[in-house]
Order: sequence, then structure tokens, then C-alpha cells
Amino acid sequence: MTIETSDEYEAAIERLKALGDNPAEGPEQDEFFEISAAMVEYETSGAAMKGARR
Repeated sequence: MTIETSDEYEAAIERLKALGDNPAEGPEQDEFFEISAAMVEYETSGAAMKGARR
């Protein structure tokens, strides 16, 4: 999963909220970790700063 825009980032936040704080092992936990990793990559790539300048 890759997050490239602030809209995708906001959608990821909403999906994490829907999954909850600590999803049980299985597909939901895998999705939680995948989204979390993509968010960290977005936040540290500089893309987040580009989106903030809009």
C-alpha cells in the first residue's frame, strides 16, 4: 500500500479508526499494520509537507 496524497492519508486515518486500536490476529491486523506502515512512509517522505502547503 502506498499513500501519495493528503486525501489518501485522511482515508487511511478513517480506516484505522474503523479497525480499532488493537485488531485481533488475522486479515484486519495485517491491514492495520500495512496502513500504519504506509502512513509512516508518507509522513517521513516529505509528501505530507507538500500536501500541507496547499
